[in-house]
Amino acid sequence: MPKKILFAISDTGGGHRSAALALTEAIRQAAGEDVNCTMVDFLKATQLPGIRNAPAIYNYASSRKVWLYDFFFRLTNDSRRMDRITNLLFPLAASRFEAEIRTVNPDLVVVVHPLLVRAICAARKKGGFRWPVITVVTDLVSFHASWAYAESDLCLAPTEEAARILAQYGVPPEKIIYTGFPVHPKFSTSHSQQQARQALGINPDAFTVLITGGGVGSGKMYDIVKTLEKVCPDKQLLVITGNNKELYQTLSAGRQPGSLTHVYGFVNNMETMMAASDIVVTKAGPGTIMEVLAMRRPLVITQAVGVQETGNIDFVVNHKLGFSCSDPAGIAQIVNRMTQPDAAWAVNSENLHKIPADGAGKIAGLIRERLASLT
Repeated sequence: MPKKILFAISDTGGGHRSAALALTEAIRQAAGEDVNCTMVDFLKATQLPGIRNAPAIYNYASSRKVWLYDFFFRLTNDSRRMDRITNLLFPLAASRFEAEIRTVNPDLVVVVHPLLVRAICAARKKGGFRWPVITVVTDLVSFHASWAYAESDLCLAPTEEAARILAQYGVPPEKIIYTGFPVHPKFSTSHSQQQARQALGINPDAFTVLITGGGVGSGKMYDIVKTLEKVCPDKQLLVITGNNKELYQTLSAGRQPGSLTHVYGFVNNMETMMAASDIVVTKAGPGTIMEVLAMRRPLVITQAVGVQETGNIDFVVNHKLGFSCSDPAGIAQIVNRMTQPDAAWAVNSENLHKIPADGAGKIAGLIRERLASLT
């Protein structure tokens, strides 16, 4: 009978579900039909006012009221404070947690959201369950204290910095493993740049810049695109506006045949877009950053959304994996200089290739090992 894995997530942003999907695919590739994976948005499942609306509240705060998001992040960013909050709120949602868990009847639970780590461990204790809990951290450096909890059986870190911080928060060292980030297996260096450009039907020879602002196409994308078109007229631009239909229409208007600027809305072939590019301009979201690095492309980070993403910029810059620049003119200068013979000044190729590209595969292996130990 197939083993059953429950992924505890919430759609506060797209990164937690994306990480769970990446792990699901890595497990499928390794174990085939021997393992069944199920995802549950436990914050929504609580049905508690406010908490059940966490995805919508997060999306609003992170896009329009970042100061408010940062305020609550700092207010709750303490392990003992999170213990008290969990002790206060979990009893109100315990029955719904248990109902969701019993419906799946898992052999193992993987937590891919910081606000669920303590709650899942509390549900295990209250229900008398014996399944292991594995926490997969999806923030790179400056993450919330709620990720760290000693009662989780394993805590998997996406970066060496994250592993050190987990230990500082009190997670026993023997429970911490540096695995790399759970990047979907489709993001790999096996993609040929020329084949990707051919698949997209774009210029095969031009230096190519991928510009993306995440699923909502946020940031100063319009100004960046217009500046690059003016200052870097020989560069090919792949612009992904996500779900921002107004931006898509504005940038698409008046495009002439043969233009080096290609505008896309929401895409499901991001790995092809990245493979076709020479450099990627994006926000400081951890998932996109690690997908780009898995494909060995340098980055220009335009902005951090929320205090937890500021460390992601430091990670990229300190390891010489790319740049931080919010000014469109500065971004254009970086792009132009990347084509010069002295481009090695900017990006450390050795460091770029040290970033684990198969974090999802390594995590899948650890999950399978833990499942095997249960039999």
